[in-house]
Amino acid sequence: MPAALKSRAGLGETIRQFSTPKTVRKTAFLPAKAEDNSPTPERMAKGDFEWQGKKRVKLNTVNALHMAGDIDGSAVTAAKWWICDYVFANHGYLDILNDVLPSDYVKGDVHTFAVSRGNAAERIGMIRDRLGLCAHVRLEMMLARELSFSAMAEALVPAKGTQGRKVVSAQCALVLEQLCDAYTQVRREIRDRIERNKALVLGPSG
Repeated sequence: MPAALKSRAGLGETIRQFSTPKTVRKTAFLPAKAEDNSPTPERMAKGDFEWQGKKRVKLNTVNALHMAGDIDGSAVTAAKWWICDYVFANHGYLDILNDVLPSDYVKGDVHTFAVSRGNAAERIGMIRDRLGLCAHVRLEMMLARELSFSAMAEALVPAKGTQGRKVVSAQCALVLEQLCDAYTQVRREIRDRIERNKALVLGPSG
């Protein structure tokens, strides 16, 4: 065996005998802290939050009116129709765009999409004309901007002071009750107009 190899023959054993043993570091696994998903102080200062006792919470104004018995289920449904039309008309977004579509669904194109947005905008305009601008402003603040009654009162009836919230709450309840009937009438008008237009194009039947 070459001299170089002989000199290194017992080197491994010597290293094992005299090397310093490694220190084993033990890691303590502590339970992870729950992530704080609560709104920030800046977020809670926004107009869609208000004080409820000693807590500042985000309120769903429509649900609050419904739970208090100030509006019925049909008014809640009308509020959903209105915000759906409003968001689609102004921003081109519709909740049903994320839903699973039926197998017989026929996909539209840019033209049919534009027509649908136009129809939604027309319904919003007809509702505004029927209920008035004041009602439209309250619907925007309550449903689109999601302001609390207190924030709405500060903007609409600041002179009422602490009673402003009750005043605005009553106004919003009345507007939502009227909204249900307004939607029924608007849809009837649109349906009748479509039928008249069909008759003009196709002529009298029979």
